[in-house]
Amino acid sequence: MPVRSFDEFPTINADRLWARHMEMAEIGPVEETGSCRLALTKEDKAARDLFARWCRDAGMQLRSDRAGNMFALRPGRDDRRPAVAAGSHLDTQPHGGRFDGVSGVLTALEVVETLNDAEIETEAPLMVINWTNEEGVRFAPGLLGSAWFAGRIDNETLDEILSTDGRRFADEADAVGWRGAASRDDLPMDAFFELHIEQGPVLEACGADVGIVASVQGLRWLDVQVTGSDAHAGTTPLDGRRDALLAAAAMLVELSATGRREGPDARVSVGRLKTATDGPSTVVGQAEFVIDIRHPNAAILNRLRDRCRQVCKEVAQAHGCAARVSDRFAVPPTQFDSTCVEALEQAAKSLQLSYRKMPSGALHDAANVASLVPTAMLFIPCRDGISHNVAEYASNEHLAAGCNVLLRAMLERAT
Repeated sequence: MPVRSFDEFPTINADRLWARHMEMAEIGPVEETGSCRLALTKEDKAARDLFARWCRDAGMQLRSDRAGNMFALRPGRDDRRPAVAAGSHLDTQPHGGRFDGVSGVLTALEVVETLNDAEIETEAPLMVINWTNEEGVRFAPGLLGSAWFAGRIDNETLDEILSTDGRRFADEADAVGWRGAASRDDLPMDAFFELHIEQGPVLEACGADVGIVASVQGLRWLDVQVTGSDAHAGTTPLDGRRDALLAAAAMLVELSATGRREGPDARVSVGRLKTATDGPSTVVGQAEFVIDIRHPNAAILNRLRDRCRQVCKEVAQAHGCAARVSDRFAVPPTQFDSTCVEALEQAAKSLQLSYRKMPSGALHDAANVASLVPTAMLFIPCRDGISHNVAEYASNEHLAAGCNVLLRAMLERAT
């Protein structure tokens, strides 16, 4: 019989969930507590294969799509119904931790394993998802698998994206063995939930057990190419130079000031700067960087994008250089589905967990999926708010609490 009331809900196996995290962390270890599994590398393949084995052991059917996204399906009593899905990603930052992304996949799997243990059959199928290249380290942009799935990236563009080491996305997805033929129509979803560590200090500071995420701020990435002229550092007078690196540095300062002028919710960042030459005695003739712009308000986000473009061109001209600015990627601000948000909130209440309703400052795959189906996110605290770092840590207790909330929300939706 399907579960009908909160009193009948089973409890997840916290020890098994923790052990899964520790076993996954043995793939691509960095220092004592970190992980490095860049998308579609041998480490990512090993993580995918381990996840697939666990899913098959749990009686789930596995499929994959053109982007290498993995979908593990637990049949329901009525397989004509779309699946209630949950998941996140298994790829990491180069010096990442053991919980970012991974926890969302493993808690979703634990939901299925808990229902198996309790011999509970749901009306609708359940689906556990591993999205490809969420981090955007080896292939740009980030959220790549879910962006393609949501129709934000077309097939040809996806296939031809090059990794940082010059490999085609399509070839690398083939090489790890998870480039499949399933389409979005083959994988209907009723709803999607994503559990994630907060990656910030808010929950820990206020003492909340979980965060109920109602929205995600928007993102725009701008590619900037600054062109000046190569010159000899010893023979070219300072006032006769067209120094692309100096112009880029001035742009970075002014871009940060531009973000600050829009108030505390604005985010303007540059995390990668490359030059065409790398000689210590050369005036740089060309430099490239990516501007990361974020804001929860769509109008302000667009205004920031326009102002950042203008800043780059004005500063370039002042340094005798030229700037070419192009849009690379955009995700609009996202409001999550109220019914899914409420399902998580009611689950937290039923477990007598303290919670905080909050927005997400970081982007997640859920922001792409929300354009297709009702979606919401759940945060758990991480120590000192640290993420994208080998020191990243979420406690066994917080993982278990979040997973129990996820279980109740998914089970209510699926019955």
